[in-house]
Amino acid sequence: MIHSPDLKNIISQIDNTLVEELRSVLDEYYPQDIAEEYKKLDTEEQRLLFDILSYKQGALVFIELEPREIKDLFEDLSDEKIVKFTNELELDDAADIIGLLDDERMLRILDKIQRPFEIKELLAFEPDTCGGIMNPDFISVRADLKVSAALRFVRLKAKEFNSQIIYIYVTQKFGELVGVISLKNLFLANDEQLVKDYMDTDILSVEVSDDREKAAELISKYRFLAIPVVNTTSQLVGVIAIDDVVEILEDETTQDIYQSSGINLEADTVSAFTDIREYFTAYKARTPWLVITLLGQFLSASCIVKFSDVVSALPVAVSFMPLLSGLSGNIGNQSSTIIVRGLSTGEINTEKSLGILIHELAISLGIGFTCSLITAAICYSMTGNILLASLIAASLVITMFSAVFLGTVTPLTFKRINLDPATASSPLITTMIDIFSFSVYLTLIKSFVSKLI
Repeated sequence: MIHSPDLKNIISQIDNTLVEELRSVLDEYYPQDIAEEYKKLDTEEQRLLFDILSYKQGALVFIELEPREIKDLFEDLSDEKIVKFTNELELDDAADIIGLLDDERMLRILDKIQRPFEIKELLAFEPDTCGGIMNPDFISVRADLKVSAALRFVRLKAKEFNSQIIYIYVTQKFGELVGVISLKNLFLANDEQLVKDYMDTDILSVEVSDDREKAAELISKYRFLAIPVVNTTSQLVGVIAIDDVVEILEDETTQDIYQSSGINLEADTVSAFTDIREYFTAYKARTPWLVITLLGQFLSASCIVKFSDVVSALPVAVSFMPLLSGLSGNIGNQSSTIIVRGLSTGEINTEKSLGILIHELAISLGIGFTCSLITAAICYSMTGNILLASLIAASLVITMFSAVFLGTVTPLTFKRINLDPATASSPLITTMIDIFSFSVYLTLIKSFVSKLI
């Protein structure tokens, strides 16, 4: 199979080839590859593509597109087509697509779509909660059923089940989740025994109001294929599968990358730049962190001004300040990145913060001494001044140690006080490191300036 369809060529044949033939050609490709090539088409070609695509294939392409691309496409699609595309999707994906519509059109679509009640329920949840991403399609059996009856029920449900059957969940009379059983164990069980005799009661679940990251962490940590979602009364209401978790982790990683640079993910992506209001929104999203950085750099400048007598007496000392700032800032941001990622994946928690800090500081000392020896050798070869080379090396060890301390403690502190640790990264930490490294270095130089001149 060719993995990259030539969509322009396929669309150009629409006047000379039956649509059914082109549709069959497109059905042979992966929807992910079609979505990738879709971005290269102009607006008219994009509209024609969705005239050709089958509803099943088109629905799968839909969910691979960016929200902005879907919204733009909605403008060219009739209500009838949107209904037919979304009817081919699993309920959680259908809810995501319908949620991008304006309120008036959403109501029209919900009146025509299959299973509107379940989709309305999903739309009622916040999108970043487990309830907002769960699939309400699942198969569960009663704990007090005989295995033979449970098997007949599963076969019956499987005929109308659009999603992949991963686990069979076990519930009590009113739907309370009490266990799980694999298809294999259910098939191998004695027909005359009860389901509860074979179910695994050691089951982890998430609540509808839990942050979606919790589901991602549990599935990632325990290598689950899916995790059940329950309401406040422990009734099973949905399932989050591993494919949803992959999307969550991608989204959260992207969000952390943006936030670590002081960028608002929703307001400041390049694809969102469609009108002047969105440019202004992006301006507002970036400006605060840059203003904080600007003010921090003024503090760094004032620190240098405070030591103007040292700078005047020994101008060569200033030339090594970028070296201190660059190395310290780099190692500080390395530590911050490691901590932010660990907190995001659950590998690090605030209860282990002391051990983590000691570990990072020990590493910083080793790196600091190595870099300081190299720096001292280079500085001595450049200036011929052993004392200046030694002071630069000592400053480097101190500032790198301090940078790691800041890079480790700051995100941990943010996490403990329920602030997003990703926002503690580059702008804030780099500014603090610059101020500290300049202060330490110039203080040491000032203490020995009479011997250096």
